[in-house]
This record gives sequence, C-alpha cells and structure tokens, in this order.
Amino acid sequence: MRISIVGTGYVGLVTGTCFAEMGNEVYCVDIDSKKIDNLKKCILPIYEPGLKSMVEHNIGEQRLHFTTSLKEVINKTDCVFIAVGTPQGEDGSSNLSFVYSVANDIGENINKE
Repeated sequence: MRISIVGTGYVGLVTGTCFAEMGNEVYCVDIDSKKIDNLKKCILPIYEPGLKSMVEHNIGEQRLHFTTSLKEVINKTDCVFIAVGTPQGEDGSSNLSFVYSVANDIGENINKE
C-alpha cells in the first residue's frame, strides 16, 4: 500500500516509519523544508529508541520518502493520514485550523478515480 502522512512531528514520523517498516511505501509531507531536508539526511527532530535505524533502513529500501509537496504525492497514494499539530486555543479547545488546512489541500489536489 502507498500511504501519505502529513506532518512529520512525533506522531507523523513514528507512524510513517512504522508503516514503512511493515513494507508499505510511505510519503511523509511537511511544510518545513529544513525539517524535510534534515529527514532526508536522517537527522531526526525527535528521539525514540530505534527510530533512527528504522528511518535509515526504510530510506535505503526506498519505502520511506520525505517531501514538502502534498500535491506531488497525493495521487500516488491509497490513503492519507493527517498528523499535524492541534494546539490549545485560548478557550482550552483544540485549534483545528491546521487539520482543516490540510483537508482543504487534499480536496484541492486529489484527482484519483
């Protein structure tokens, strides 16, 4: 299966790497180009035991990819996971604006039948 994961923070990076480890082709997408450049070089923004070696292995197996362009990968994949931040709003509720933004980008760019 081909999977897109939008967001390469703790949840997105770990989830994407685990899916790749299970044999799926995974495209991790983030708007932070420096973070994506670092991930391509196996410089991880977080620490989780064993994660770095799994990322290295799956990049080498060409199952784990990093990009800043959702448009570039959305129609190559079978499903999309949204793993972006939901910071707390002033009233204590979750700010879902990043989720809505990604959902909008998906809607504008998906063209798969």
